[in-house]
Amino acid sequence: MIDMTLTIPDNGVVGISVRVQEYTGEVVDTLKSVVDVNRLAAYAFMDPARYPLLAGVDEYDDTYFNSRQAERLIAELKALAVEHPDEKVTEAAAPVIALAELLRAAPGRPHHRQLVFIGD
Repeated sequence: MIDMTLTIPDNGVVGISVRVQEYTGEVVDTLKSVVDVNRLAAYAFMDPARYPLLAGVDEYDDTYFNSRQAERLIAELKALAVEHPDEKVTEAAAPVIALAELLRAAPGRPHHRQLVFIGD
C-alpha cells in the first residue's frame, strides 16, 4: 500500500514553492517569502472532495494550473483560509492567492500563463 499523506513541516522550511510562468517558461513571479504550501496541501488532502485542485498538488513533483483552473484554486484557497482554525493556513494562503490572480485576464497581460507548484 502506498502512503498518500502529505507531511506538514513545522520547521518553517518550504517543501513546495510556487511560481507563475508564461507558457514559454519565462518566470513572471514567485513566492517572495517562506510560505508553508505543504500545510495548505496537506489540509486540502484531508478533504479532496471539497478542495480537489489543492488536494492534487504533488509535494514531490511539479503541478501545473492554467488560468481556468487558477480561478477554482483561488476559491479553494479562500475557503480553506476562512474555514480552517489553523492561523498558519490563512497566512500561507494569501501569497499563493496573489500569485494565482496573476493568471487572470488583464489589459496588456498575456493570456497564457501557468501557476506551478514545484515539489521538493
